[in-house]
Amino acid sequence: MEKAREDNHIYGVVPTKRLLGQVLVDGGFLSHHDLARALAEQNRTNEMLGQVLVRMRILDPMEISAAVSIQSDLASLDDAVKAAAGVRQLLGELLLKAKRITPEQLDHALNEQRQTGEKLGEVLVRRGLLTKKELDAVLAFQRHQSGEAPGSVRLRLGEILVATGQITREQLDAVLAKQKLTRKNLGDLLVETGAVQPHQVTRGLHLQEKLVTAALLAVLSLANVSGAQEIPSASSRAASGSAKITVTAAVVSRATLKVIYQRPEVVITNADIARGYVELPSASRIEVRNNNPAGYLLVFEGKEGPFPMFDQVHVKGLGTEVQIDPGGGWIPQPHTRGTVTMELSYRFVLSKNARPGTYAWPFAITIRSL
Repeated sequence: MEKAREDNHIYGVVPTKRLLGQVLVDGGFLSHHDLARALAEQNRTNEMLGQVLVRMRILDPMEISAAVSIQSDLASLDDAVKAAAGVRQLLGELLLKAKRITPEQLDHALNEQRQTGEKLGEVLVRRGLLTKKELDAVLAFQRHQSGEAPGSVRLRLGEILVATGQITREQLDAVLAKQKLTRKNLGDLLVETGAVQPHQVTRGLHLQEKLVTAALLAVLSLANVSGAQEIPSASSRAASGSAKITVTAAVVSRATLKVIYQRPEVVITNADIARGYVELPSASRIEVRNNNPAGYLLVFEGKEGPFPMFDQVHVKGLGTEVQIDPGGGWIPQPHTRGTVTMELSYRFVLSKNARPGTYAWPFAITIRSL
């Protein structure tokens, strides 16, 4: 019991599900642009997000079921780490999969590793490409992926096929029992017994890969989060002086954002088009208050759909430079005490359709508590 409590304290328990849209984007099921379209439609119809995505033919019911099945497993770092599945991957491969580093950054770090004899993770931390907490979390994910540590079964192929309605629980249990005797691959056994067709196994493996990627991104986004979700009051002693009572009180998560300044427009010149991008320093100034130890999401919502003049935008001023799509996106932020003021700068990478002119600012900035 005490060990479980210690692990939860280390990893920082988050008592709510990870947002479905975030799971889907993290796993590569859909783009930020498609999610922005679906959220706008959801606001209009008040449907569930999954229903909107299926009705708009962006995703199919099987993909929604797969993502929903792991939402609760990605709510805390401890659970997200244990969700690791699939073939064990090297640290560099995992970070590339998560788009946490670029291939060029990995090559430079590997060259430096060969010269210094350090471990790759140590090089990445020293170069500022990874925090120590992120490294520890990804290494823990890697250990669970290889089976070196006990983990969740949620992302195993059989569980995914059950969650998506491809097989029943009884069919899976029967095949797992047979697997213990034959040591055959689960997918092969499912096909041999007639439970599924080969294309269903292939689809299940593709879903598994996407869900594992979503779990990995959850691990990285939660790695720097610390603190418990319940705040203990002062301990009181019993009359005899021999008992100690700790009272806990649940605190409602709340995040608020105030836009102090927002540049109203984007001006594109011929020089910008020749250069390929527009640099806009100090274009936004925001003030954030958040009481959730799990952190919050800083959301950039496209005001009128994707902005056709650029392909991507780099946002600076959040600790590290991040990239969002033309349709918008969100950026996980760690918990900080009190009021935090941020000044954001942007680099709009122009598309081939960009034309000189003055355009309304394309994003509205909002906040969501995790």
